[in-house]
Amino acid sequence: MSPPESAPTFEVECLDCGRRGSYHPLRPACPACGSLWLEARYDLDAARQSLLSMADPARRDLWRYTPLLPLSEVPPGVPMGEGWSPLLQANNLGLLLGLPHLFIKDERRGPTASFKDRQAAVTTAVLRQAGVREAVVASTGNVALAYSAYCARLGIQLWAFLTSRVPAAKMHEVALYGTQVVKVTSTYDQAKELAAEFAARHGYYFDRSTSSVASVDEDHRL
Repeated sequence: MSPPESAPTFEVECLDCGRRGSYHPLRPACPACGSLWLEARYDLDAARQSLLSMADPARRDLWRYTPLLPLSEVPPGVPMGEGWSPLLQANNLGLLLGLPHLFIKDERRGPTASFKDRQAAVTTAVLRQAGVREAVVASTGNVALAYSAYCARLGIQLWAFLTSRVPAAKMHEVALYGTQVVKVTSTYDQAKELAAEFAARHGYYFDRSTSSVASVDEDHRL
């Protein structure tokens, strides 16, 4: 069954000056004050009604939550099985920690076995909806792999700035999707700066990910 065709209208609100307006991935800053601290504001009552009226309430993937995503529709090419990964009870670890009901989310079950698959699926769907055809990421592996898979499905040309710490096999895997791989012999933060400059120079979308938290997660392969 296809994902829902529409989602409630939402706006983005600047957390610095309070201005609200429409969202476009190539306009990430507040037009009033230039802040990058924007947050989505949804009509949650409309979202509730949409969720309750879904044609397939038993849907078992990420797209059952489309009314709470910044999309009016989900483009062809997704889903690819992202989301709805299992929770596995960690009995031994729970015993050691004194947590008898400890569960671990197994994100290896996604299309690329990367914990970034959910992020890549939603982001690339939003980019496709906005008409974006070129995108840039900086990565130590997982982001590049996940985004490469989804960009290939949705017809978006991806440029991936990868640090020299990325194994050659993973670089090759990223390139197999048609991604333009740029190897950077420096730290992740420096690769991210180069990627941002490249995207700004060419007018491409640059995925800022989640700042330093994302780089720590990728470095340790959480």
